[in-house]
Amino acid sequence: MAHFGAMMAVVALAGLGQEPGLLGDSVDWREIPFAIVEAKPLIEARVKGTPGRMMFDTGTPLTVLVNRDAVALEGGHDSRTGSVASGQSVDIRNHAPVPIEFGGVAIAVGPVLISGDFGFTEVAFGEDFLGFVGTPAVEEGAFLLDYSRQMLTILRTDADGTLAVGPPASGEVVARFSFVRDESEQPTTGAFIGSLPIVLDFDTGDSGTLYLRPETRASLEAEGGLAVEGDEAVLRALRLGGAVFAGVTVRIIEAGGAEDGRTWSGSNSLRLGAGFLSEHPSLWNYPAGTITILEPGAAFLAPR
Repeated sequence: MAHFGAMMAVVALAGLGQEPGLLGDSVDWREIPFAIVEAKPLIEARVKGTPGRMMFDTGTPLTVLVNRDAVALEGGHDSRTGSVASGQSVDIRNHAPVPIEFGGVAIAVGPVLISGDFGFTEVAFGEDFLGFVGTPAVEEGAFLLDYSRQMLTILRTDADGTLAVGPPASGEVVARFSFVRDESEQPTTGAFIGSLPIVLDFDTGDSGTLYLRPETRASLEAEGGLAVEGDEAVLRALRLGGAVFAGVTVRIIEAGGAEDGRTWSGSNSLRLGAGFLSEHPSLWNYPAGTITILEPGAAFLAPR
């Protein structure tokens, strides 16, 4: 499952009253440990009393999206077909809410619980894979994703994005950049691969994907900015947020080709996901509209 990511076809469902709820009202931060499976962050969860794990996936535009192949859910109205970034077709259904815990704490999902038949994920994530927790669960504040500690830390902010805890020291910051939210709600910014300006988005549920038109790929390879072997590409120099990242490895797909399932098929773009994020601790601040890449040994990463 090297290319599992955004539920692009269910973006329109995000307005069904899903409620954020990973932090709660009584604390300024909350630490949630995760396991690393297929380079993705999986967190202990419980749905309707069934124990298992859920992926923290910012490419999912819903607070919770349940895998009903792992959990028996009653009803299932308004069936419709969606798809995931890796190409599989998914039957999406609505249900009455059921109790859900994520990282040991109850999470509110709103008046409608949404499910999909994600049985095909069993090979990668196991029979206990219960689904996804997405962007609405964290977008009211900030979160820190640290693979070295295998810890997701949810942080409170004010409306302008000022953290309730002290910010990282300037010497701990590798790069900081502003982002906007694209139609799939993923943080989107700009970067350079060699001399090529490119649209870049971030998704914790994707391993990292580069979409290039054939002529663009040829130009980048000729100038030495890109090395391709099979379906993988190594970015020799990715310029982002005032820093240069060397040797970033991503999957490469021909823009506009048969594997390009994006709604804007045909354009050059880069998605950084678990491959990059596993090597670079990151602080995502939604109210401020910024992502900060931190030094691996930053004091800001210490247990709270």
